[in-house]
Amino acid sequence: MQAIGFLWAQFSAYHVDRCVAAASRLAGRAQVYAVQVCTKSNLYVWEPFKDVKGATTVTLFPDTLYESTSAWSRFRKQYNALRKCKTVFIGVAYSEPEILPMVVLLRLSGVRVIMMSATKYDDYPRSAWVELIKGALLSVYQGAIVGGRRQMEYLQFLGFRKRPILTGYNAVGLDRVRKQGEQYLPAEGVSFRDRPFVYVGRFVPKKNLEVLIEGFVRYVRSVGPQNAHKLLMVGSGPLEGALRQQIVEAGIEELVEFSGFLTAPEVAGVLARSLALVLVSTEEQWGLVVNEALAFGTPMLTSSPVGSNDALTRNLVNGYIVEPDSPEGVGRAMALLSSEEESWNRMKEESLKRRWMGDAERFADAVEVMLFPDATEARERVTRFMQEMGAAH
Repeated sequence: MQAIGFLWAQFSAYHVDRCVAAASRLAGRAQVYAVQVCTKSNLYVWEPFKDVKGATTVTLFPDTLYESTSAWSRFRKQYNALRKCKTVFIGVAYSEPEILPMVVLLRLSGVRVIMMSATKYDDYPRSAWVELIKGALLSVYQGAIVGGRRQMEYLQFLGFRKRPILTGYNAVGLDRVRKQGEQYLPAEGVSFRDRPFVYVGRFVPKKNLEVLIEGFVRYVRSVGPQNAHKLLMVGSGPLEGALRQQIVEAGIEELVEFSGFLTAPEVAGVLARSLALVLVSTEEQWGLVVNEALAFGTPMLTSSPVGSNDALTRNLVNGYIVEPDSPEGVGRAMALLSSEEESWNRMKEESLKRRWMGDAERFADAVEVMLFPDATEARERVTRFMQEMGAAH
């Protein structure tokens, strides 16, 4: 039985969902090693995970901050943990200094190496020379699993024309999310009128929260404070003080709530009670909270840079896609989402129809096809996923 490795810098619930789905799918055919470098980092305040059901879990630096480790120590431990695998799926960014040298050494050791990536061309301005060099460096990978259409097109641009690229990377265990969220629902349910708009994420510049607040202000003015649904801001970050001041100056303090940092089950509970998820970032490789919202059929209000739009959001069908520099667009979309319960219910039903595309089973499909190209059922689902996005296959 072949050994398969998955490597990430730090496990979140999302990574564990994917590993569990893949390990279950490969049971009896492969021994799965779920490898995380550290359990903590300064970037993500995630609940530590030290065990993945169905897989052999390896933590290279237990109870250690990722930023406190050296590239050399990571290189050495990662290689030793993965060198006996037949195939390794790398989810650590190739910009980390140890990753590409380690991939080369794994290749020389006879290991097949697959990249996992959510990066797309429009994440930020690109330099032609840098992209040319990057394409040459990434030639060491033998295939890739990516999020959606734009991620696939970016790798094709970088030279992955004959190497296999499959979608399904940015997936979440939606059964887990739904079960967690349902625990927070009252027995009588939640009325349409009591459902808030919800933002979930860090309070940092790329999340474009000033425009979100300005859009909400315009929405309140257009429908009147007495008719407006509330806005719930879930998370924390350096911009919180400035956002609170913006809200005070606009005179809408009673309509905006800050929940602070919430655990994964608590976030699921918020999404289960929401009117719509709002994510209007200027830069967003994917936006996994969109997957989580789909667990409950939540309609979306997202900006065009959000990578998950390609698969999970259809403009005017299960939500609205707006320009990130348009508070007017944000405000009008909010007004439409909250104007009529019947229309909202139709969008909710459409979100439920797309839910399967955000589930961790899509990651398991991609892994299975990458390892066993003759896996007919999995390949049919991968093909359907790609066709839904209009992606070449």
